[in-house]
Amino acid sequence: MKVWDLHCDTLSELRYAENDGRELRFGKNDLQIDLERLKKGDYLLQCFAVFVNLTRDRHDPLKAFMEQADIFHRLLAEHPDELMQVCTPEDIRLLPSSGKIGAMLTIEEGAVCLDDVRVLRNLYRLGVRMMTLTWNHENGLAYPNSVPDNAYSVWPSHPVTDKGLTEKGIEFVEEMERLHMILDVSHLSDGGFWDVVKYSRRPFVASHSDARAICGHCRNLTDDMIRAMAERGGLIGLNYCASFLDPSEDRDHVTSKISDMVIHARHIMDVGGEDILALGSDFDGIEGELEIAGAQDMPKLAEGFRKAGFSEALIEKIFYRNAMRFFEENL
Repeated sequence: MKVWDLHCDTLSELRYAENDGRELRFGKNDLQIDLERLKKGDYLLQCFAVFVNLTRDRHDPLKAFMEQADIFHRLLAEHPDELMQVCTPEDIRLLPSSGKIGAMLTIEEGAVCLDDVRVLRNLYRLGVRMMTLTWNHENGLAYPNSVPDNAYSVWPSHPVTDKGLTEKGIEFVEEMERLHMILDVSHLSDGGFWDVVKYSRRPFVASHSDARAICGHCRNLTDDMIRAMAERGGLIGLNYCASFLDPSEDRDHVTSKISDMVIHARHIMDVGGEDILALGSDFDGIEGELEIAGAQDMPKLAEGFRKAGFSEALIEKIFYRNAMRFFEENL
C-alpha cells in the first residue's frame, strides 16, 4: 500500500545531529524515518517539514530554516535515483511512474519568514509548498494552541479562543493563497483557525491533527472545524502522537495504538466524509510507546484498518489517494 505522509520532523533531527558533530545519515539511521524505512513502508511521498523551535532558534529562525533546507536539497543530490522533489501538479502526475519516493519541502513555524512576505516568496522559490503559521509559540503572524512549557501531559489542555491571526498573518494567508502554498492550520489556536476560515478562500490542511471529540487535546480538531474543512475541500493528516490519540486520564502513560487511530479515523470521516482524511505521522517529532514506531511499520496500520472493516479502496484514499488528489488540485 503506497503512503503519502503530510508531516515529519526528520530534517530538524538531522540538523541537530549535524550541528552537534554527530554523524547521522539519511540512508539508514536510528530515527523513525530514513531511506531504508521509507522503502520498507512503500512510500509514495513524504512531506519533510522544516521545524523551527523558537525556544532554541528565536535569535535567527530564518538561519535555522536555511540549514534544514540545505540538508533537504543535499538529500536529493545524494539520492537522485531514489528521491524526487515534488513542487507542481505535473511532478505529482509523474511521480507514480518515476520509481522514486517523492519529497516535498514544508515548514512548521511561520516565524522563519520574519514577518516579511518577500521572505515567504523566496522560500516558495526554494521549493516550500506548505507552511504552518505557528508552532507552539506566539509569533508575528498568529497565536497557537499551546500548553504550558509544551508539557503535553497537562490535561485537559485548554484551547485558545480569543487570539488568532494578526494583521500580518492575514496578509500572509492572502499571499500564500496567491502563491498556491498550502496553508497548514495544525498548531494554530482555535481563534486562528476560525480566522483562516474567514479570510482564506482556498482549501487548507491540518497536516498532523486528530479528533478532539475522541481525545480532548487542544491540538486536535473539533467537529465544527472538521465540518468547516470538509466544506472548503480541506485535508486532515492523522497524527500518530500518543497524546493526541489516547483519551486516558492518566496522561503520564498514554500510548499510540492502531485501535485508537482507527477510532479517530472513523470519527473524522463520519463528520467530514471519506475525502478529508490522510496521514500525518509526525515521525521524528513524537516519542513514547508507539505501535507504529516508524515508516517501516505502515503495513501494520493498513492491516489494522482492514481488520476494522475498512475497504481496500478506503484505505487507499487514506494512505495516499486523498493527499495525491488534494495537492494535484491545489499546488
